[in-house]
Amino acid sequence: MRGSSWAEQLVQDLRYGTRTLIKSPGFAAIVLATLALGIGANTTIFSVANGVIFKPLPFSEPDSLYMLYERTPTSQQYSVSYPNFLDWQRENETFSSVAAFRKDNFVLTGQGRPERLHAAMISAGLLSTLGINPVIGREFRPEEDQLGSGGAALISEGLWRKKFGGSANVLGKTLELSGAAYEIVGVVPEALQTLKFWLGPAEVYIPVCQWRDPSFRERKVTTGMYVVGRFKPGKTESSANAELTQLAASLASAYPDANRDVGINLVPLKKVVAGGLEAMLFVLLSAVCFVWLIACANVANLLLAGSTGRMREFATRIAVGASQTRVILQLFTESILLALIGGGFGLLLALAGTHFALTLVPAGIPRAESIGIDGHVLLFTLAISVVAGILFGLAPVVRIRRLNLSESLKEGGRGSSGLRHRAQGMFVVTEVALALVLLVGAGLMIRSLVKLWECIPASIRKMCWCSTSRLRPRSWPMHRTFAWRFAS
Repeated sequence: MRGSSWAEQLVQDLRYGTRTLIKSPGFAAIVLATLALGIGANTTIFSVANGVIFKPLPFSEPDSLYMLYERTPTSQQYSVSYPNFLDWQRENETFSSVAAFRKDNFVLTGQGRPERLHAAMISAGLLSTLGINPVIGREFRPEEDQLGSGGAALISEGLWRKKFGGSANVLGKTLELSGAAYEIVGVVPEALQTLKFWLGPAEVYIPVCQWRDPSFRERKVTTGMYVVGRFKPGKTESSANAELTQLAASLASAYPDANRDVGINLVPLKKVVAGGLEAMLFVLLSAVCFVWLIACANVANLLLAGSTGRMREFATRIAVGASQTRVILQLFTESILLALIGGGFGLLLALAGTHFALTLVPAGIPRAESIGIDGHVLLFTLAISVVAGILFGLAPVVRIRRLNLSESLKEGGRGSSGLRHRAQGMFVVTEVALALVLLVGAGLMIRSLVKLWECIPASIRKMCWCSTSRLRPRSWPMHRTFAWRFAS
């Protein structure tokens, strides 16, 4: 029965709060607009941060996946030569599996008008290393990833649906790519597009060993190939680094001309995929949090002013038997109702704001396909809406706690004017202080964003470079070797 009484009181308070808002449409519109802007800004930035940073990668046990780079005196994250990859794959004791990939382009013929396709070369076992399964068919077998073996190919889920209508009969069909015939053995899921910085928007995949250029097999030459590995159970990053250091030293001893100054750099895949945007997004989240706090202070001041005319109402309710706690719960219910409605409008703003935010950043922003409004974003919006309702609801509650019943009934609340002015003055000072902090913080944030943005493209370009000569000796100066650009 107690639960039923509580539920009835809540419904009654919600109805009363709704009627109060309807009676003051101008006041409600100002409050809701203020809340919508503050909550909408936070939701927009959080939706971006959620997609880029917080969401787990669409792979099995993603925390055990690491990128392996060649480390040289000029770069910590160099692409890997094919012979070194084979040695890492064969001799390491850290990973249960290691796979390689690089991007390329092919011309599709025999399907009507010749068509240029974005392609990728991948080693056998890449899908199983990442922990994803083909949509249909299978991935490459080890014997297919050998020079001179029969041509096998995988196609992307997008190409499968566009060219073949999503039919299972695609398996066994032949593609003619740049004059060579390849048999389709499987369809790769869209999850692999998470690696688009290295693979590009690949539509077709062939075994990496099928590349017949003899320079590909030279240890001194790298060709934009990257390596990913999955930790064995029980392995830690510190123990893995120690083992890989020994492996690099062994290869440097065996191949001093090519590997004298080459080490192995280990980086968590999730950190690499995020593209260095973590610091920038956390700075932006901090900035919009100030906006949210100022919105709460503004609404608190509005509610404090609005509650002046209701002091006699509150005093009357307490005089006829309502407890002070009951009146306070009514005020908190009204505040949270306002916050939830404002949060709903803020969510609508965030839907448009998220799309707009994506137009302001480079087209190659990491994990852009994961950015959007999902369950985590909805929970975040609900949480900051409820907290906002509690925060700005404290202003009128403070007045109720200090309400002089007899003076309020006799003078209609005029006796509490001193308290009202003191409380309003406190919130005005709070708003000015927050605005000043936000102004200073905004200046520092702009400086931080500029410095962060100067660094982020550099890290992205290292993953999205295009070589001026396709093949490059590791010793060539970097400024003479690459024409840097963003991935499209």
